[in-house]
Amino acid sequence: MNLKNSKLYIGLFVIIVAAIFIVPRFFSDSDSSIVYVTAEVDKNNITSQITSSGTINPLKTIEVGSQVSGYAKTVFVDYNSKVQKGDPLLEIDPYKIETELKRAQADKNKAQSDFNLTNSVYKTNKDLYEKRLISKEELDDSQSKYLSALAALEQSNATIEINESNLNNTTIRSPIDGIVLSRNINTGENVTPNGKPLFLISQELSKMKIDTNVSEADIGKIQKDQKAFFTVDAFPNQTFEGTVYQIRNEPITNNNVVTYNVVISIENDKGTLKPGMTADVKVIVAEKKDALRVPTSALRFIPPSTALIETNDVDINIKPHVWVPAKNGLIKPLLVKPGIGDGRYTEIMDGDIDEGDEVIVEAIIKNNGGKNASYLPQPKRF
Repeated sequence: MNLKNSKLYIGLFVIIVAAIFIVPRFFSDSDSSIVYVTAEVDKNNITSQITSSGTINPLKTIEVGSQVSGYAKTVFVDYNSKVQKGDPLLEIDPYKIETELKRAQADKNKAQSDFNLTNSVYKTNKDLYEKRLISKEELDDSQSKYLSALAALEQSNATIEINESNLNNTTIRSPIDGIVLSRNINTGENVTPNGKPLFLISQELSKMKIDTNVSEADIGKIQKDQKAFFTVDAFPNQTFEGTVYQIRNEPITNNNVVTYNVVISIENDKGTLKPGMTADVKVIVAEKKDALRVPTSALRFIPPSTALIETNDVDINIKPHVWVPAKNGLIKPLLVKPGIGDGRYTEIMDGDIDEGDEVIVEAIIKNNGGKNASYLPQPKRF
């Protein structure tokens, strides 16, 4: 084979390879088309809300313990018992404390007698010393005995007060009006001060609260007195209502995620809701009636690279915009000013767009080969 034929074969080979890679692509582009899926701009209500989950709790819960030791003589209440402030909950056997009180009273009687005697001697010695009938040492000795007897008397009085208080505390009473959530003592069991709580009492459950955590990205939208709606697993088909009562400033960090406790007050007149239930909460942060709106997907749509775009001077790199059909199969962007959104729809506060206009939400690339590619909205662009 000569050099001329070799060059010819190489040239043919290059042409064949180019035909394999270039010609199909040429025909693919020419045989494909873009179909745009549009949605109509309309006017309707938009409700912007923040979702979270939380736990239903009583407004106020108090742990009741004992200040004295002994064994439980009588337990007056049980789970779910309704109590008023001052009602007896538990009586601790008072025998030991009554005995200690009697001993303290006997000690006081002796201390009182000693005090009376030393006080009389001291007063007498003061008069005698002023008349120079006794020495300074005798006066000082009587004064010392007097002061010692006085201290013993005061100590005996304090001991009596302590024992009287302990005797009074053998009957444990409810500190608030409410309901007994838990009882951790039975008749005959030992009771110790500073031990485990004997009773857990909450305020009446007709008014309760939800403790829910809201992310730092959304906490700025939460305000006091905003409406909230929630559901619980026990009643999945029923929606309950509440109100934002408190937004706490203490940050809660868990796995580098910062949240804040938002307290929602709720009514529970029928006693349907129970402490500890998990609530799925939606806080209404904004509402608009009869707002001009577009599907949120229209604000996220980015045309495919093969789209034919009408030439204009609109800066679409960072500014919010939507794409709309133009003449002769072209499309064009329109700058808009978004308002509140509910996830599905977004309010349009300003822009060259009106009710009834069409906005693009999706592009479908159709090929004659039978395969279609859908070009869906992308993550938020601005």
